[in-house]
Amino acid sequence: MCIGLGQSYKPMKSKFLFLTASVLLFAVASCDVERSDKYQALLAERDSLYTEAVAAKGGFDNALNTINEIENALESVRAQENIIMMDNQEGNTNKAVSEINAIQQTLQENRNKINSLEKQLAEQGSTSKALKQTVSRLKKQLEEKDVYINNLRSELEQSRQQIADLNEQVSDLNENINELSSNIDVMTVQNAAQQATIENQDAMLNTVWICIGTQQVLVEKGVLSKGGIFQPSEISKQGFDKSQFMQGNKRDLEIIPLNTKKAKVMTSHPEGSYEITETEDGNKVLEIRDKEAFWSMSNYLVVSIK
Repeated sequence: MCIGLGQSYKPMKSKFLFLTASVLLFAVASCDVERSDKYQALLAERDSLYTEAVAAKGGFDNALNTINEIENALESVRAQENIIMMDNQEGNTNKAVSEINAIQQTLQENRNKINSLEKQLAEQGSTSKALKQTVSRLKKQLEEKDVYINNLRSELEQSRQQIADLNEQVSDLNENINELSSNIDVMTVQNAAQQATIENQDAMLNTVWICIGTQQVLVEKGVLSKGGIFQPSEISKQGFDKSQFMQGNKRDLEIIPLNTKKAKVMTSHPEGSYEITETEDGNKVLEIRDKEAFWSMSNYLVVSIK
């Protein structure tokens, strides 16, 4: 029994010793590998790749942020374009020019961002096809916007020039109007003077002088000559003193009240152009039947009453 157990224990002990030695040898070998140059090089390469991956991810994030900024800027430009069109239609050209300048500055800033982004991607050796297509699309949109804004500026300048030309034309028209108004004022004054002259001449042509009185009064006024027993009184040939006469307009005179029972016309007037009639109260009136004929021989009317 004892021999049997001893024989059985020996192989097991040997196996244990072998395993223990193997473990010790593996541990020793592992320590040698970690200290080896190849292992250290692999660790450095791993760290470098990790660093590059982190940097690449950061660069990708920066690229996305830049793209978002450019797209937001383009959207803002679209909104400003509508404002410029409204300002131009309303005649606010100075404000529209200021907004165009702001847009062009925005476009330049975003072109600079695109250039920086392309340079960054080239330095990082980026191979993302989608990213490159996005950058190309944004560059094209910026170029199109630049062309559009330049054309809009040209149209705005043309509008401003047209407005300036119109303002100049309006100014010239205002000067012409003022000159015409001045001429009209002068002509109005001249016409008024001419009209006054015409009215005065017309009044003079149509003015008549009337003197009604008894023979004695008419003689005293020098309108009639004194006469004698065999020579009746007649119109004075010495000329009339117009201050002794009443003034009238022959176009308006039709009936002249004499306020007497007897009356005689002393001046010469065509027969049939007038008639002395009697009113209901017995007083006489002189009715002019034909004005033109009545005054054709003289603008004076002398009537002697009793």
